[in-house]
Amino acid sequence: MRGELTKGPVMRRMLLFAVPMILGNLLQQCYNVADTLIVGRVLGANALAAVGSAFTLLTVISLGARVALAYLLFAIPAVGVAGIWWSVPIGWLLADLTGLGYYLLRRDKLFRFTEFAKPRAQAKKED
Repeated sequence: MRGELTKGPVMRRMLLFAVPMILGNLLQQCYNVADTLIVGRVLGANALAAVGSAFTLLTVISLGARVALAYLLFAIPAVGVAGIWWSVPIGWLLADLTGLGYYLLRRDKLFRFTEFAKPRAQAKKED
């Protein structure tokens, strides 16, 4: 069977299994560094803390939802293995809906924060 992880040289199988995860983590770190630079320089420390905590929260929600959905959908005989594949986009959708819901519930405070941040950004441009 192609992709069998229990037969053959152990080190080679482990590396082949780990490479996609390592590459995914490296890309994620590049995104986090760019996000930190942009938000930290433009909006300041409070916005940077908010972005960091929101990213972590949405990642946990998305990952947790995908794992739970994969387990639950796989248990349904009519769905089976297809449920594992469907859990990924459904988990992303749940994370997106959570972010949108948070935005809609807290947008009044978000707008006050952006009004607070505007004079600071404009003051830097004038210097």
